[in-house]
Amino acid sequence: MNASLVGSLLKVAANTSAPGDDQISAGIVKVFWQWDEQRITQLVRACIQLGFHPGVWKIARSQVIPKPGKQDYSKVRVYRVISFLNVISKLLKRTTAHLIADHLEWKQGLHKGQFGCQKRRSCVDTVAILMNRTQKTWNKKMLAGALFMDVKAAFNNISKTHLGKRMEERELEADLIRWTMSFMSDQRVKLLLDSETSEENPVDTSVLLGSRAAPILFITYLSGIFDVVEQVVPGTSGQSFIDDFGWWAEGKAEEAVVAKLAEAAVTAIE
Repeated sequence: MNASLVGSLLKVAANTSAPGDDQISAGIVKVFWQWDEQRITQLVRACIQLGFHPGVWKIARSQVIPKPGKQDYSKVRVYRVISFLNVISKLLKRTTAHLIADHLEWKQGLHKGQFGCQKRRSCVDTVAILMNRTQKTWNKKMLAGALFMDVKAAFNNISKTHLGKRMEERELEADLIRWTMSFMSDQRVKLLLDSETSEENPVDTSVLLGSRAAPILFITYLSGIFDVVEQVVPGTSGQSFIDDFGWWAEGKAEEAVVAKLAEAAVTAIE
């Protein structure tokens, strides 16, 4: 990790993004970078090497916004939340996410059907592979079927303990694992609604939606589900894009394909 990497990740930060509690925008941090890039690089490097995410950066200021066109605003589900995080904190998370993704790509630590958060593995690639596989099945005069699933409240329900074990199994560096455990510990959130700000409340099991590290940590968290399902249900294969899953199967009869997909879904849920 060097100034070139940190600088490239800071460069893509939008100057118009709302700042966190410190009110320091990305534009201001970029000015600081021009004055002393080594100081910012050393700060990011030290946090990773020490496996430490500063407590002041664990506080999210989250705006509660009502969804338009709803009849009953007394229900929680009719609101959505946007989190505002400190820019330096986001830069640290961008850097760790980049390092984790690079390691997983180098070690081939993710299932071949997992897409997103990786180079040359976009949503378009996911669809293209599914279409190609289906076309080959049709050419063999067989039937193809797919079942799509979504992980509900995915980022907000990650088990820190399970994630740590998955990262160890994927042979991620100890510094990155320690930083992740620190990042996910003692998180707090302040909710903003109708110009009122709540007290800080703890967040126990989450990587906070909006965190730059959330997607890569989530796909690492669920990386083992594909092998399990494909072993339990022969003839199926899994694909995903972050928290959207798809199970694919082929067969000579519609009933056989449906049965495989049903068993795959049950196994995945269990």
